[in-house]
Amino acid sequence: MRFKIDLPIKDSVLKDLHLGDVVHLDGLIITARDQAHKRIIEYSQKGKLPNSLKGLDGTAIYHCGPIVKECEGYYEIISGGPTTSQRMDSLENEVVDIVKVKFIIGKGGMRNLDTQNYRVVYLSLTGGCGAIINEKVKEVLDVEWKDLGLCEAVWFLKVEKLGPLIVSQINGKSLY
Repeated sequence: MRFKIDLPIKDSVLKDLHLGDVVHLDGLIITARDQAHKRIIEYSQKGKLPNSLKGLDGTAIYHCGPIVKECEGYYEIISGGPTTSQRMDSLENEVVDIVKVKFIIGKGGMRNLDTQNYRVVYLSLTGGCGAIINEKVKEVLDVEWKDLGLCEAVWFLKVEKLGPLIVSQINGKSLY
């Protein structure tokens, strides 16, 4: 089936999703790669997690290191294809517990991601599609931790019709 989902998502909607479903997302997502995942955990343990990362219940983490253009007073995503999710595998469950997202978007799946009881759903995005992502990003809302570098920073993005995304891991089942 096909779904258009507004973020933040309600838990009840997750139960309508099945392996192989096609999803398009509208709303707030964040990007986060290796270094951002490590810092989310570190700052949470120290009680220093920024407020911007505390209101993400029901949204999505996109495994992406975007190419970003800094303009006068705003940012523009030039390209933003998915990165291999396996690199974040050992960190992801803890990050999900901290920021309360309901979707992980990336490529290649995750061996250890706990998707039982619809805790979180993994959505696959085809690699090589980075240049078309800028059409889906309607606005860069914020950025956290630019000191990590623009690719590793956490970008807060307003997206419309982000997809097609394939439900690849859900409720303990996996297409991988």
